[in-house]
Amino acid sequence: MRNVRGAKALSRYLDTQGVPISESTIFSLLRQGKIPHQRPSPRILVFNLDAIDEWLGNK
Repeated sequence: MRNVRGAKALSRYLDTQGVPISESTIFSLLRQGKIPHQRPSPRILVFNLDAIDEWLGNK
């Protein structure tokens, strides 16, 4: 399973995929419940890159 931790790491990954999304946009999508993620504790965000790739295909 490919995971990244934090919005900054996800933003860097998305940039390498040719889909530049800023950290602020990622946080906005999180508040709206529109991006797949896990929150194992209140201040930790984990993104499964396979789920993100699938989400990008459906976006």
